[in-house]
Amino acid sequence: MSQGFLEPFNAKAMSFADVARTFVPSTKFALLAGPWNSVLVGPRGGGKTTLLKMLSAEGQAAWNGPQADEVKSTLGYTGVYVPSDIAWGTMLESLQRSGQNERVGILFSQAAFVTHVLLAVASGIERHVLLNPVRRSNDVVDDDLRPTQAALEAAIKSIATLWRLKPISLSPASLVEALRLRLLDIKSQAHMCASLGPEVVGEAVFRSCDYLGLDMLEATSQGLQTFDTMYGRPDHRWCLLLDEFEVAPMHLQQTVLASMRASGGQKLLLKVALAPCGPDVLYQRDVAAPSHLNDVRQVELWYADKAEASEFCKNVFLSRSQSYVGLSGETPSNVFGTSAYSVVDEGEEAEQLGLFARATRTATKQITDHFVSLSEKDASFVRFLERKNIDLTQELGMQPSDLNGNTLRKVAPLVAFRNAYRGRSEGRKRGVKPFNATYAGWESLSAISEGNPRWLIGLITRILAHADLKQLPVPVPRQTEGVLWNCQRYSEMLQSLACEQFHSIKTSASVFHVLEKIGDYFHDRLVTADFVEDPPLSFIVDNDVDDDVENALRIAMNHGAIVCFESPSTVGGYQSLRGKRFRLTYLLAPIFKLPMRKSKSVSLSAILNPPAVERRIEAQVDEPPLEQSGAWMQDGLF
Repeated sequence: MSQGFLEPFNAKAMSFADVARTFVPSTKFALLAGPWNSVLVGPRGGGKTTLLKMLSAEGQAAWNGPQADEVKSTLGYTGVYVPSDIAWGTMLESLQRSGQNERVGILFSQAAFVTHVLLAVASGIERHVLLNPVRRSNDVVDDDLRPTQAALEAAIKSIATLWRLKPISLSPASLVEALRLRLLDIKSQAHMCASLGPEVVGEAVFRSCDYLGLDMLEATSQGLQTFDTMYGRPDHRWCLLLDEFEVAPMHLQQTVLASMRASGGQKLLLKVALAPCGPDVLYQRDVAAPSHLNDVRQVELWYADKAEASEFCKNVFLSRSQSYVGLSGETPSNVFGTSAYSVVDEGEEAEQLGLFARATRTATKQITDHFVSLSEKDASFVRFLERKNIDLTQELGMQPSDLNGNTLRKVAPLVAFRNAYRGRSEGRKRGVKPFNATYAGWESLSAISEGNPRWLIGLITRILAHADLKQLPVPVPRQTEGVLWNCQRYSEMLQSLACEQFHSIKTSASVFHVLEKIGDYFHDRLVTADFVEDPPLSFIVDNDVDDDVENALRIAMNHGAIVCFESPSTVGGYQSLRGKRFRLTYLLAPIFKLPMRKSKSVSLSAILNPPAVERRIEAQVDEPPLEQSGAWMQDGLF
């Protein structure tokens, strides 16, 4: 290969053309793209920026994929991408620290936000005029329906008045420049107000800044209506694509989400990207929040259905592999093989994933060896085999048609894990560790990535960086090293997380320490307690869990460390985690030595406060080696 398999992937820093070049539409994109207000909820790196950029006019123009024409023909609006700006929040904080009353801070931060939106819209207007030039006054063409230069200038004059601007000329470029100057003026005025005492700031400041209090929805809608009328398309719709909006001050989030009630069916649509867990209260008490379906459609960027995530991951791989020597024409299963311990939760889902392919003779023998080895050192496992009438002297068949096939396939990963960590049996050598087989193979790589494109790209990049593509599938040890390296980096990121987020989510508990307690509990139940077919691998945040721990989990969820089995009941994400069922992300499974499967739940309070006396069996653990050197290949992956 002449270059790395996958280029650094951070959509925020990529051009619209680069994002479009490798874009893979998913079911999530279809749910988001329609002509309705949307809230896009997802963890960091989950693909929110990519989806919003692909709905912009620039992204649509650059997209040439198989579904591009169909989507473009049905979109029904012009998308305007609006990136977030931390200045919205820092400006408010600075003014409040200086002693200015809250109203002054809100006015200036809102003005900065509105100006950012108008700047993005004005840039969209400028782009449209460049692609659809107006007629000059001396152009005499009878059938030319293009607006005239005079009409454009009249429209720009009207828009400038609506937006309280004084451009140097009546052109879209001057409109853009005037808004850039306004941003500088807002920052300058805010700095002056912060430097002066609250007693100095008076009505004169507000009179000189006549843009303070400008309504974003009204100003944008009226300006675009003026422009579209000039072009003879008064019913055309536009859509604001507000990225990373969780960093915006609370008053802006409240305003925008409340605006969704008023913008449905109007000139302007809103699509807002948020983290799964924002501040505790997103809505003012006197303002009704938008509701599901009636006002807004919410799209969650995680996959409860593993089959759906697997298909998306497959398409991401194929979209990026075809131009690389040694990979073109290869399926991900050809490149990475199939795990002997495939990710199996339930029969129906496993069938969708095609996980019933008969294991090789070598894999079957390896699985059988784990069963035999565990039976020689674990009386509780022997009792399980007796209850199920499983005879280890006979060949183990794990197809649905085989006797006990479903049961054997389901427990095989549990047996392998338990056998590896249970200690040595008398008179036998320790068997091969199961992690290599468990965390390698395409099904496992797809599951570990959780349908998160940045995670998937990081895993594959590391694995293929030193792989010999003349020998496929990539050897299991090579895959395992790549998986463990990525998982360890992710774990280190979680260990360094701040205990405060969005100025509202605060905890004195270490985020990673809470996750570690959960992971260790599940591992202990998997290894040390009596063998059961369905050990707990998920948890419910019950009412006995204190707020400190819940806030730690909220931060963890925003970084994808835990996955909820239920969709948020309110627009804008989870306002409370209590009563909801979660599992640890599969990206942490190799860290805590856990299988990747659904299972029964246990209350979180029972995990964090176990009984004083618990029966334990010493486990011998030989840790797989982790590479300690080497630079992180995916800038900004985590």
